[in-house]
Amino acid sequence: MSETIKFMSKVTLKWKGITVSGRYINEIGDFIIIKLDNGYNMSFKKDGIEIIEALEPDAQFENNNHKKVNGNKVGGVVIIGTGGTIASYVDYKTGAVKPLKNFQEALFNSEELETLGNIEDEILFNIFSEDMEPDHWIEMARKAYERMKEGKALVFAHGTDTMSFSASALSFMIENNHYPIIFTGSQRSSDRPSSDAYFNLKGAIKLAATSDLGDVSVVMHSDMSDDFLSIHKGVRVRKMHTSRRDAFKSINDIELGRIDSMLNIKLNDNYRKIKRENDMILYDKFEKMVSLIYYYPGMDKEIFYKQIDKSKGSIIAGTGLGHIKNEFVHYLSQYRDEKIIGVTSQCLYGSVNLNVYSTGRNMLSAGLIPLKDMLPETAYVKLGFLLGNFEFQRAKELLNTDMRGEISDRRTN
Repeated sequence: MSETIKFMSKVTLKWKGITVSGRYINEIGDFIIIKLDNGYNMSFKKDGIEIIEALEPDAQFENNNHKKVNGNKVGGVVIIGTGGTIASYVDYKTGAVKPLKNFQEALFNSEELETLGNIEDEILFNIFSEDMEPDHWIEMARKAYERMKEGKALVFAHGTDTMSFSASALSFMIENNHYPIIFTGSQRSSDRPSSDAYFNLKGAIKLAATSDLGDVSVVMHSDMSDDFLSIHKGVRVRKMHTSRRDAFKSINDIELGRIDSMLNIKLNDNYRKIKRENDMILYDKFEKMVSLIYYYPGMDKEIFYKQIDKSKGSIIAGTGLGHIKNEFVHYLSQYRDEKIIGVTSQCLYGSVNLNVYSTGRNMLSAGLIPLKDMLPETAYVKLGFLLGNFEFQRAKELLNTDMRGEISDRRTN
């Protein structure tokens, strides 16, 4: 059937005696996916469908390989597809979520997106976010740098599980970005009636197209309703729930702002503004031999030591104020001049302080670097970035120096 009916064609069909109208999206196994006139996506089993009428798609949907939507409200935005739930569908045979073969099916099956205008889309890769690696971050940074040189703002459609890692990576790998770089995704696939994909995507596009936001940012739902989106700094955000639409929270910082359901944007005073008079710099190297170690009571010393030994640098997520077992501290002291070892806290909120207890003071004497209120995953990304692009001593100096708003002495929680 897909050979004769084009993507987004207007169709009228009869299913079990009921006549429905909508736009043809795609076929998945034995099912046809239709966007109904009320905006909901529905799947119909092929063997129970009678197609009454199928009209050619509107002109704006004709080119489904590389689509430009020309409107008059906002402009100059490139949506970079990387995969994730926002570019996924439900396999109705198994109930599993799978990547779409064609990313445009997720982005352009909402007629509301047409009105935002001047949007390009490009698929960089189509993977689940758990498969993201530093090489992908390098590709993303190079692509963002290339498109910004063309005068484009960026929206990265990304899986939610590791979005904070990628947002942190681009925060560090591009210095002084000349246009907004926004990450967004969805907790529920785009073919579900309860999907958060379209509101998130529309808000991200509007923010990228119209603001002077210089911080690499994440835009996701503020709560379980569709009233507001939160704008989070990429180096300060964390996914705090497995499935809720409001899973993303700013940690140790206030949100950069919010977007309401009418796409009105309100930015707070804590955001960095774009300064195009300064040169934009791309750092496209990353040291992969960096480890993120979550310390726990009873941790086997051979496991701990092996991770340290094999790594060129390590981030330790310690307990409370940043502590680890004293026996481990003595072992780490031998690497004072050979490896960079930073310390964060598993508590997330608050700041590392190694001056309070004797264990902490021993860690300082061993050469471990307290990283204040930096998130563990942000610290891991930062260390890999630093060791990939700077010589050892400079990387060591910069690790606990605020570069992109990842460290603050001000407490918000």
